[in-house]
Amino acid sequence: MIILVKAKNKKTKKKSTIKKKTQPKKTIKKSVITKKAKPKKTITKKGKKIKIKPKPAIVFEKRTKVKRTIKQTLESQSARSYYSKTKISYPSDFCKFDLHIHSKYSRDAVNEPETIIKKVKQAGLTGFAITDHNSIRAWPALARLAKENNLVFVPGQEIDVTFEGKRIGHLLALFTYDKITSTEILDVVDDARSQSALLSFPHPFDTGRFFRGFDYLMNNGPISRFVPAIETFNARVLTSRANEIAKDFAHKHGLLQTAGSDAHMPYEIGSGYVIAKAQTELELLKEIKLGRVVVNGELSGIKPRIHTLGAFLNILKERHFR
Repeated sequence: MIILVKAKNKKTKKKSTIKKKTQPKKTIKKSVITKKAKPKKTITKKGKKIKIKPKPAIVFEKRTKVKRTIKQTLESQSARSYYSKTKISYPSDFCKFDLHIHSKYSRDAVNEPETIIKKVKQAGLTGFAITDHNSIRAWPALARLAKENNLVFVPGQEIDVTFEGKRIGHLLALFTYDKITSTEILDVVDDARSQSALLSFPHPFDTGRFFRGFDYLMNNGPISRFVPAIETFNARVLTSRANEIAKDFAHKHGLLQTAGSDAHMPYEIGSGYVIAKAQTELELLKEIKLGRVVVNGELSGIKPRIHTLGAFLNILKERHFR
């Protein structure tokens, strides 16, 4: 009788194992039909069952993330700045701001203050930043004209920075209230902090306009400790890849995002901008610091660079574009 009992137990065990093997096959078929993440699989090794973690449904995660970002970036406290390759629609209470424009006081630009205001309005911008090369001479006229035309004026400057006497690139100083005369990068950082200004890397990965000081900054701490923002859309870059690299760099190092046309000619104004729920200069600065902005625009092409060379050689003037 003992032998018979043991044999029955063996048979029942075999039956139970067959049922267990057939159960996960049904669930796998259902998961494929519903297009959800793959279920957990088990592999038997030396009589032991080992669970394999399923691969996440990457495609669906990306889609839901993009949809959420476009809708909530501008309002959500936890949202990150969003980078868009194409033009997008946005609610009427949100505004566009071009944060990189040059006036005639930059040696390679021709824009008169009156023309800047005219083009800003034509482009549908609510505000703009003047960022002349190492100059603030355009501020008084543009501050007055912006006020008369109900536009937000952001004072700024594009500074040629050096490290140990060697030129390493440019820095944008936005929301400044006095000229930054320093050129050594750490002195520029200190001067910007004293004015509560926002520093940003302009066109850092564009051909011929690279910023060559990243290694030095990273060797001395997080980059955001020195320069908290980066221009992830510059309309003057030769290829869109330069802007995409800047965007990836921003996410990797936790940097804020800015954008601008880098306009040296009148027809460029408004080709690069940020979208934010802001009606004043301080509101715009707050939204940028919270990461609640959308970066957008169109590339200007090679033509503006040729015209800039003409302006630099004093061949072209603004009257040639009227």
